[in-house]
Amino acid sequence: MNKTKKKLSKLSRTNIISVSVVAGVVILIGGIALNSLSPVNYDGFVFAPSTNVFLKAVKSPQDIYHYQLTKGGKALQSSSGTSPSIIMSKGNLVQIHLINEEKNQLDNPSKHNLNIDEFNVHIKDLSYFQSESVTFLADKTGTFDYYCSIHPGMKGTITITE
Repeated sequence: MNKTKKKLSKLSRTNIISVSVVAGVVILIGGIALNSLSPVNYDGFVFAPSTNVFLKAVKSPQDIYHYQLTKGGKALQSSSGTSPSIIMSKGNLVQIHLINEEKNQLDNPSKHNLNIDEFNVHIKDLSYFQSESVTFLADKTGTFDYYCSIHPGMKGTITITE
C-alpha cells in the first residue's frame, strides 16, 4: 500500500509540473497576442486584424539611405533611393515591421530607426539585421512623414484616408 501512495504522489507531481508548463506557455502566448493588440497611441486593446507593413532600411546603389517595402523578404520596389508612400484607411490597426538590412562597414556601422511623431511611433536604433515591430491605430486623417532620426534624408509619407 505504501508503494501505491508513492506512485500516486509521483504521478500527481508530474501532472502538476505538466499543467504548470502548459499554463505558462498559454500565458506567454496570450501576453504576446495582447501586446500586438495594444497600439502605442491608444490606451487599451483594439480587437481587429492589423494591416502589416514590412519595411527594410537599405542603401541604394547611389549611396542613398531609404526604406523599402517588402513582402516575403523580397523588395516590392526598385532600389532607387526613395522611400515608399504608404496609404491606409482611418480606423485601421497598423503594424509596421522594420529590419535594418544595410550592411555594417567595419569603420562606420550604420544604424536605422523609424518614427511617426503624430502616432507616437518610435522604433529604436537597429543595428545590421536587427528588427522591431510597432502597432498603432490610424485615428487621424492626413499625410504624415515617417523618418529615420539618424539619417535626415531617409523619409517617406503615410497617408491616412477617410
